[in-house]
Amino acid sequence: MARHMLLQFPLLVLAGVALASSLPPRARTSIAAFNAHGLAGLLLCLLVSGFWMIPRALDQALLSPHMELAKFATLLAAGGALQLSWRLAGTIIQTFFIGNWAWMTAVAGLLYQDVSARLCNAYLLDEQVFAGRGLVVLAVVVPSVLIGGLMLRGSLAASPDVPVNAD
Repeated sequence: MARHMLLQFPLLVLAGVALASSLPPRARTSIAAFNAHGLAGLLLCLLVSGFWMIPRALDQALLSPHMELAKFATLLAAGGALQLSWRLAGTIIQTFFIGNWAWMTAVAGLLYQDVSARLCNAYLLDEQVFAGRGLVVLAVVVPSVLIGGLMLRGSLAASPDVPVNAD
């Protein structure tokens, strides 16, 4: 379960990021037309990642070739949407997105750890607990890295419109 959620899912999203970065400028322009401030793409990312945290969806991805294909397609699409939306979104929207994703991931991880019954039929309880711990770690590490990157880039510094006391 941990390999499924903590390795395969992020790798598929990263593959989607790589695929979207190779899109021609004309395709990027047409996508940006309905992706104002990156909101549509970032919402897609949240919806897809939330869906694949549902235990029933994980089970179905293992049992049904159609759901396995849907998993690959939606996670690749989420990665592409992330790549095409991230720069369009300002720092406030990026931070809001990171916070919501981290909260959702941490809650799912805590539920996977705390529930004493197996949530996924395809995985044992100890695998579920390990995946839950990994989700909580991921929910802490990813925002820390992204927020750290924003701080290094200077995006979280004071706005130039705010007067700075020169004392």
